[in-house]
Amino acid sequence: MSDAIDLTQERREYTPKADLAEVRRNYEYDMDKFLKYSSTRDINPDPAALTSYLVSAYHSLEKGLAMEVPKAGFGLRKIRPVLAAIAALENSGAASVATRGARGCMRAYVQYHDDRGLPLPVEVEAELCAFVAGMAAVDYPGGSITLNRKEIEEATNFDYDRFIQTRCSVRHFTGESVSPEEVKKAVQRAIKTPRTCNREMRRVYAAYDPELRNDLLSYHNGNRGFGHKLGAVLVVTVDLREFDMIGERNQGWIDGGLFAMSLVYALHAGRLGTCMLNWSEDCVRDQRVRDAFQIPDHEIIITFVGVGHLPDTFEVAASPAPSADEVLSIIAVRPSGS
Repeated sequence: MSDAIDLTQERREYTPKADLAEVRRNYEYDMDKFLKYSSTRDINPDPAALTSYLVSAYHSLEKGLAMEVPKAGFGLRKIRPVLAAIAALENSGAASVATRGARGCMRAYVQYHDDRGLPLPVEVEAELCAFVAGMAAVDYPGGSITLNRKEIEEATNFDYDRFIQTRCSVRHFTGESVSPEEVKKAVQRAIKTPRTCNREMRRVYAAYDPELRNDLLSYHNGNRGFGHKLGAVLVVTVDLREFDMIGERNQGWIDGGLFAMSLVYALHAGRLGTCMLNWSEDCVRDQRVRDAFQIPDHEIIITFVGVGHLPDTFEVAASPAPSADEVLSIIAVRPSGS
């Protein structure tokens, strides 16, 4: 009989271990980027940061419009800053979907009060009414929309369990190219993913050229044996300029992860195979790939996604999943002092 395996040593060698200095270096790398580009310590003057502020501010008004019983004059403190931010961005040539959405929200706010015979806050009434009147008949999106339960029931009338159970990490591909149109459609679907205060911080970089794909994959260790048959490689990132408080220090990873999962489901709906290629790398490798592919320092890399066309039959890993009872816990104890 062979000697018993030293499991602790096996685990130690399975993944590289870091000393305290390396741990600090990597955390400081992330912290420095967050503090440099977010508005956590001071206001970032970049238009992208002001755009983020605008979206967050007018979204608070949208939420009021979507409440079951909004109060007259709700969100008063946000109205003048929203108007000022719209003007600042438009005057600097940085108009975008955010400024259009804010304009639509301001119109919906006035319309909400008019429809119900409610008074607008006197502090902003003249300025707000003049602003809305100046938009003439331009159809700006924003505000709130009405849904009904029947629409939801019709939209969800399909076998969702079968859909999610057939989405697996795939490592068999035909080698055919994936068209930019297919990826664009999936990205458009994934944009609906929830994100903090509706701020648009998600970004996707797509490599279609075979040489570029292979070069990009050379920075990643988890695609051996199938990477050369991918039809596209995507890099999901998040823009740190969109955040403005210390409580959001990890929010980019959360919002970016949600978006990446929605993107993979959208690609699955487009009948493409995907494999999440996690970017769990140290600061040295992270900086190398940024430098090589001109990924800005104000963005954090969330994950790579390999995309390709599926063969007729193929194998996937069959790791058993836990039951819901093993994952779900019910909170039944009230916190002390409540």
